[in-house]
Amino acid sequence: MTQPDFRVGYLYSLAPIHCGGEGDLGNILEIAREAHTNFPYVPGSSLRGSLRNEVTLQDPDIADILFGRELQKDSQMGVHQVWFGDARLLWMPMRTMSLKGGGPVFCWVSCHSLLRDHALVSRNSLPIFPNHPVGTRPGRYIVADAEVQVSEIPSDHSFDLSGGWPSVLDGDTKSTWTKNRIILPDADFQILMEHSLWTQIRNKIQGESEGASQAGSAEVFWTDVCIPRDTILYFAWGYSPLPSQQEITQEHQILLDVLQGLFQVGGQANVGRGWVQGWVSKIEAPMIKNTLKSATGVN
Repeated sequence: MTQPDFRVGYLYSLAPIHCGGEGDLGNILEIAREAHTNFPYVPGSSLRGSLRNEVTLQDPDIADILFGRELQKDSQMGVHQVWFGDARLLWMPMRTMSLKGGGPVFCWVSCHSLLRDHALVSRNSLPIFPNHPVGTRPGRYIVADAEVQVSEIPSDHSFDLSGGWPSVLDGDTKSTWTKNRIILPDADFQILMEHSLWTQIRNKIQGESEGASQAGSAEVFWTDVCIPRDTILYFAWGYSPLPSQQEITQEHQILLDVLQGLFQVGGQANVGRGWVQGWVSKIEAPMIKNTLKSATGVN
C-alpha cells in the first residue's frame, strides 16, 4: 500500500502576522482564531495563496501544475498536486515577563495541547507533562498582576522541532530558544497568550476640513491585533500527484526554495506585516508511482 506524502513545515515570524477573523468587534481588527481552542492561527488557504503567489513570480506554469489553474472564464479549474494545512501556534514569545529577583526576561511559551498536537503531526514521541509549569530557567515569574512558579524541565524531556532549524536561524535564535522556554498547562497558557498578542492603535487623519472636523485631526481610531514576531508556527503539507504524473522534481525544487525562504502571509502586507522565515522537515522530492502505467503494463 502506497503511503501518503505527508510533511511538516515551520514558520518563524519576523514581523507581526494579521489574518483577519470573523465577527464585528467595532474598531478592533480581530485575527483568525481556532474555534475549539480560541488560539490564533494562519488559515491554510491564506498560506497556500501566499505560496502560490511566490511560485507564480518564478514560473507561472509551475504554479499551475502544483496549485491547479485558477478559475477561468469557462469556469474550468486545474487539479492541484500540493496541499497545505493551517499554520498553528507552537511557541509564543513572551516579552512581558520578569523573573523575580532577576529582572525582565524574554522567553517562549507553549502548552501541553500545542506540543501534543505537534508531536502527532511530526510523528515524534512526547513525554508526559506534570500538571504545573516547567521551564529551562526555573523560578518565580511575574506577568501583569500574576505570579507563575516554574519548575525545571526534567532532563529526559525533549521538545526539538522536527527536521532541525534553517541555517539563518541556527545561531543566536536557536540558542536563545533552547535556553528560554516555559511549558504551561493549557488553562494558564490561554490567559498568558493574550498578553503575548501584538496590538497597535492606528488612526486615519482627516484630509480636509469638513464640518466640525478639521484637516489633520484624527478621523478614525482602530486597534490591530496580530500574532507577534518571533512566534514559531507549524503546518502539515504534502503532495497528491495525479496518477498520470511522471515526476515533479523541478516543480518541487521551485516550491522548496519558496518554502525555505522569506515570504509574507496574511494581510496588511503594504505596511510590512506577515514576513516569515520558512523551513521544512523533509526536502526530498515525492516518490510518484505511475498507477496508469501499472494498470496497463505499459513501460
